This record gives sequence, structure tokens and C-alpha cells, in this order.
Amino acid sequence: MDQIWNAILDLMARFVTPDWGALIALIPIAVLAVVVLSVAWLLWRAMRLGPTRRGKGRRPPRPPAGVHLPGPSFAPLFGAIGAALLLFGLVFGGAILYLGLAALALTLLYWGAEAMRDYDHATAAQSSLPAVVHRGPPPGVHMPGPSFRPVLAAIAMTVLLFGLVFGGWLLAVGLIMLVVSLVGWLRDARSEYELAEQADSSGHLDAMPAPKVPIGVFALFGALFVLAIVLNSGLIPPGSASGASGGASAAPAGSGSTGGSSPAGASSPPADITVTAKDIQFDPASLSASADKGFTIAFVNEDAGVPHDIEIAEGSGAILFEGETIKGVTTTVYQVPPLKAGAYKFMCKWHPTMVGELTVK
Repeated sequence: MDQIWNAILDLMARFVTPDWGALIALIPIAVLAVVVLSVAWLLWRAMRLGPTRRGKGRRPPRPPAGVHLPGPSFAPLFGAIGAALLLFGLVFGGAILYLGLAALALTLLYWGAEAMRDYDHATAAQSSLPAVVHRGPPPGVHMPGPSFRPVLAAIAMTVLLFGLVFGGWLLAVGLIMLVVSLVGWLRDARSEYELAEQADSSGHLDAMPAPKVPIGVFALFGALFVLAIVLNSGLIPPGSASGASGGASAAPAGSGSTGGSSPAGASSPPADITVTAKDIQFDPASLSASADKGFTIAFVNEDAGVPHDIEIAEGSGAILFEGETIKGVTTTVYQVPPLKAGAYKFMCKWHPTMVGELTVK
């Protein structure tokens, strides 16, 4: 009974005090699951849409005279696949990032070639027709005007995704940009709704005027992005002056290191290896240790206010050691258990781009 009760308490503790770092790492998997479920639901709905054939044979659609209807295209599907690979590459790094860049670039070139062919076809077919002067939509037809809101929202989502990868102030700035974009979008929708209400009494729905380029919002986004980069780099506020961030002290592993953290400013505590995290990078990025023998790592976090840690994983990706997370500017000493001879990698769970090599021999 005690074991069952302890198991129940352990399960409840996972929901009451969850591991937020692990949950954040699951965000890409959750997004992929949502995309897969959405595509499956759309396919299921498409298969239930009425009969696919009418009569004895399928007839190709014919647009009305004077109306040009572009044919179907696989470019949006290829673009979505390329963008998905690019986002996974930003999170996990490696060959996936370059594969995503190549797929997205090829898709955009293919899409552009399709658009040029369609444009040439449309202009050639309409060359003999007189020019038409557009004087607005006909009475009773409301055509929403152009909007910069999708562009602003796309910029905000890009910064937000970079914030999910690199953390820190980029994440907060991305959220602020997204809120500003969505609030402006809602304001435009409200103005359009008010025009629709006025049409109930006037009988005519006027089109909204063409929007001006939101130079102020673009400037605000640019200033926030630059500020986030500066804050993430630790230039503002200035970090405390550190002493010699020097190399590793060659003290033996059994020197009595407690594994606690201390402010970075004095010399690094004695340890077999010293690793520094600065500007979201490990220095050095290549380490060596003795096989079948425990060792210590003095970990110096010089990124002010940014969380870092060190995890050691084998080639299969299994985590063999996970160090305590510390926020800069500070130093801690990790006690690493004995490892067998071989090649390992060490990384930061908060910033997947921070990866180094550990050789044990």
C-alpha cells in the first residue's frame, strides 16, 4: 500500500509542480501534433464532400468568359513542408536546418516561376481588350481594403519563434509585438463592422480608405528587437566585473567541491574542467576527461539573467548527466559520475544551439 500511495503522490506532484523546462522542450512536438490532427481533419472533411463525379464522366471546370482562374498548385504544400523543416532546424540544429532552408528556397523559386507563367498567360489573353478603370466595388458590394496587419503579425511570430529558441528578452519582445499586431487587427475589424452598421441606414457600404504605411509601428518593432538583442547579450545592464575567467584549474576531483553556486567575480573554483557560457555559446566547445573516473566541471555563466546548464549525452541522445540550471552572472561546480571511454556531447537544455564535444579516454 505504501508503494501504491507513493506512486499516486509522485504522479500528482508532476501536475502540481511540473518541470517547465521539459514542457517548453515539448512545444515543437505539440505544434507538430496539432498540424497533423488539423490536416487529418481537413482530409476527413474533404472525403465527405458530396459526390466527386456527376453524370457519366468528369468534366473539366470552365471559368466564365473574361474570367481567368489559375490552376491548382502544390507550391503552398511544398512551402509549408519547407517552413516546418526550417523551424525544426532552428530548434534542433544540424542538417535539418540546411535542408529546411534549401526546401524553402526551392519552393519560393518554383512558386515564383508559376506566378510568372500565370501572369504571362493572363496578359497575353487580355492584350486585345480595352483597359478597364477600376472605380471601386459596385453598389451593395463591400471589398475590404488592403492591410499591413498580416505583415506585422508575421514579423511578430518570427521574433516569437526566435525567442522560443534563444530565450531571454527575445521571447518577451515577440509577445509584445504579437499583442500590438493583434490589437491593431481587432481595431481594423471594429472599424469595418461600424461601416457595415452604417450601411443598414444608408443602403451603401463604403470601402475603407487605403491604409498608410505604419512607419511608427515598424520603428517600434525595430527598436524593441534591437533592445532585446542588447539585453540578451548582457551589455545592458553591464555585468559585474569578473576576474580571470581563466583556464581550468588542474586540482584533483577529490578536492571537496560541494557543487554549490557562487557569484562569478572571483577566480573559478578548483575543478578538473572549466567551461564558460557567454553570448549563448560554450567556451571551450571541446573537452576531454579520463574514462571510468568521476570528474568536476566548474561552470561559469557570464550571460547576465540568462539560464544555462550542462547536460552530457551519449551518441543515441540519452542524457547521462544533467547539471543544475544557473542564471548569470554566477558559477557552480558539477560532480560528473564516471563515464566509459567514447565520444559524448554536452549541451544546454535551455538553448539547443549550445552544443560541444566531450572525449573520454
